[in-house]
Amino acid sequence: MAKITLSAIAKKAKVSVASVSRVLRTPNMTSSQTQSVVYQAMKALNVDLSENLKDYQLDHTSNRILIIDNQLISKSLINYGIEQALYEVKLQFCYLQFSYQDDSDIYHLVHYITQNRFIGILIINQAPYLENLYSYKKSLPPMVFVNHYKHNFSCVYFDHLTIGFKTTQQLIKKGNQRIAIFVNSDKSINSSFFLQGYQQSFQRYNLPIDSDYIIQGCLTYEHGRDAIKTLLNSNKPPTAIIFEDLSSLSFFDSDSYHAQNYLSCYRSLFGALHQVNESQSNQLKSMSIAYISHSNEYQYNELDKLNRINKPLYEMGNKSVHLLCDLLKQNMTSLARCHIIETEAFFIN
Repeated sequence: MAKITLSAIAKKAKVSVASVSRVLRTPNMTSSQTQSVVYQAMKALNVDLSENLKDYQLDHTSNRILIIDNQLISKSLINYGIEQALYEVKLQFCYLQFSYQDDSDIYHLVHYITQNRFIGILIINQAPYLENLYSYKKSLPPMVFVNHYKHNFSCVYFDHLTIGFKTTQQLIKKGNQRIAIFVNSDKSINSSFFLQGYQQSFQRYNLPIDSDYIIQGCLTYEHGRDAIKTLLNSNKPPTAIIFEDLSSLSFFDSDSYHAQNYLSCYRSLFGALHQVNESQSNQLKSMSIAYISHSNEYQYNELDKLNRINKPLYEMGNKSVHLLCDLLKQNMTSLARCHIIETEAFFIN
């Protein structure tokens, strides 16, 4: 296909060639309206915007960081860790929840970033548009992906496979062979790794994996209570249960849309505890429950009696800012670094 010229784009957008050039090269010198009509014209002409943008150059007059927050539960400890670290290094920040619909929307994100002269970007949790960002990497400021791994980018994340493996291994060592696991979604990458760790631990000990013990998409209080009731009433009730947390869920996950899910990371766990406490079976006295927590401090409720694996989300937020600052100091947008945040286990029974 013949290359689309600036003149053709200008004609389609009904603006001057100079205006098209400024939108592509110096968007901060053009109005949002002009950018919009140029992007619409490019979309109509099937022009690849990523091939028409100039390479990123650090703007030493700006100190603004963009935080793109894709979390289901916003204002988590990740946010507080990020904000505290940005305050300490005297960087301003702006939040964006990008309501991506299709691939063409990525143009608007790119122009928003360049228009506002952000010098760095932090992206919390997975989102469907992230695959497209690699095409624009050379034209965008340094980016750090928070709470998930992204190939060819700098990222700060938890090793969910190891978390799932070690948690299950610890319960097996304590004599449990019937272990149920509650994972958020079969579509979540982190949930998938968490489940793989659980399965690998069983394989390591040459134990059979029972699919009846794998509960997918359990996010609400009612679901947690009903699932536990079904398990306990079966002819092979579990002796231990593992609960994943909701910190990796994205607001793009349609399966997560429920009013309860925006209130607490432990809704399904509390539902399960309700059912366990309501049951009168003697077998329940020896049941071991492990869950993913976000603090090593006491909750002063039933959670304090459970085994927990602490994911230090606040530390993750802090680390992501320091990693971004390292990238800015070296002025190397292609530098790729990955940092795994370690968890801490507290097993009571």
